[in-house]
Amino acid sequence: MAAQRAQTSMNYFNVTVKGVVLLNVSLSKEVVPSFARILLHTSLGKKHLVRPLLRTEITQVVNRRAWYNATKLTTEVLTLYKAPLSVEGWDEALHEIGKLSSETILSAKIAESLLQAVENIPVLVIAGAEDLLVSLKTSQAMASKFKNSRLVAISECGHLPHEERPKALLAAISPFISRLLLASDLQSQ
Repeated sequence: MAAQRAQTSMNYFNVTVKGVVLLNVSLSKEVVPSFARILLHTSLGKKHLVRPLLRTEITQVVNRRAWYNATKLTTEVLTLYKAPLSVEGWDEALHEIGKLSSETILSAKIAESLLQAVENIPVLVIAGAEDLLVSLKTSQAMASKFKNSRLVAISECGHLPHEERPKALLAAISPFISRLLLASDLQSQ
């Protein structure tokens, strides 16, 4: 969406998009389960779903599912994930984010317009090979939708390569950015 907006007439900052990196994305996967989407639109859901569930061990279950190697998800890391839960208004913000994500599940028409907006731009799709939230198959399907794309699957990695395998993520992104910069330099000469 950001690349699409940058290419429209509303591009006040004269930004040129040279490439797009997509990390564990899907144009069709629903992030919020349908039962939760229904409850998120009610005050009952806000008070009796979001707050109690996130204060329980469900956050640990969700976080463990996002990691390939859950042993790397130490007590210290889990504590850091839970830290925002003690900030005043955290549940209100999370409730609104959940509602927003459930409201913005892309229709086929919107998804197609987003794909068209970046059809001539190099796209790097990065996925955790063992991602249980957005499967490698889904990432492969995503990469196949672009004319000029490359898929990198990071092995021994779940949904959070930036946390679980940051060096492998950097190794995937760096050559892509280097090629874009080199091509940009050659065009400006």
